[in-house]
Amino acid sequence: MRTRVVQTMVVLAATWGCEEGGSRHAGVAATSTLADSPSPTASVDPATNVPPESRHEASTSSGSARCPAGEVFIPATGPEGFVMGAESLGNAPERRVSLTRPFCMDATEVTVAAYKACVDAGSCKPPRTWGVWLNYPTKLEHPVNKVSWRSARAYCRQRGQELPTEAQWEWAATGGDGRPWPWGHEAPTCEHADFTPGVLEGPASNDGCRAGGTSPVGSTPKGARRWPGGELHDLAGNVWEWTLDSFAPNGHIPKGTPETDPVVTLYEGGLHVTRGGGWNRSGKGIRSQFRAGSPVEYQVPGLGFRCVRPLERS
Repeated sequence: MRTRVVQTMVVLAATWGCEEGGSRHAGVAATSTLADSPSPTASVDPATNVPPESRHEASTSSGSARCPAGEVFIPATGPEGFVMGAESLGNAPERRVSLTRPFCMDATEVTVAAYKACVDAGSCKPPRTWGVWLNYPTKLEHPVNKVSWRSARAYCRQRGQELPTEAQWEWAATGGDGRPWPWGHEAPTCEHADFTPGVLEGPASNDGCRAGGTSPVGSTPKGARRWPGGELHDLAGNVWEWTLDSFAPNGHIPKGTPETDPVVTLYEGGLHVTRGGGWNRSGKGIRSQFRAGSPVEYQVPGLGFRCVRPLERS
């Protein structure tokens, strides 16, 4: 029996492709050179006689009490950081970054029901309500789509949250082990994600796993990213997810971008990074290392969001 998770909190999604009336986005696909690398074997710390991975899980579990219901505790990376990005196909170079603060991430993409409650309360602007593949206001269990970057960020901020940085998003999706998809190395099927199986002739398709359009959030539990503190659903497929970062020209990281708690801030009105792929992307397009950029006012069927809640350092 399939478990369905309905998010009544905020989530963040962005889409590359699935446009109405042509392609206006900029983006580059990337396949991580770490995707097929095995995870290193954990050693035992002689001071504690506990493997590092066990200590990590224990700290994550204990931190989960700091997150509200519907959010999943994501620990800081530690001083060693993790390898982010990919060099293939012109994407930003691989680099080691660290996140010094833990955070809570919404377990699902923000649903129509959650966003509608914000609109009804007068705190949010309605999304676009014309065109194809509409979710708002009737598909309450589906991710809200056709929401601009500014509207998505306003929704997060009025809840004491924020859009995730690109580094936070990739760390949450991979845990730094280079896995190509949030669930691991197993090739995606429609049990893992709502995406478009097969090799696409163009950059996008209107098919998906359900003949087009989104699925209710949490409909593919096999594809969840599992942390000790809970599961993150639909990080691959369904809808792209907005991030806080600006999309740098040609997909490269600007010189001087910090390696600790990085966020790229160019100018608010330009392109912003989107992650996770959508129902209109192939298995390659929903990889955790695949990135794109969308105009700040982009409001299209394959674009949504989820939020994060920064926490104080432990």
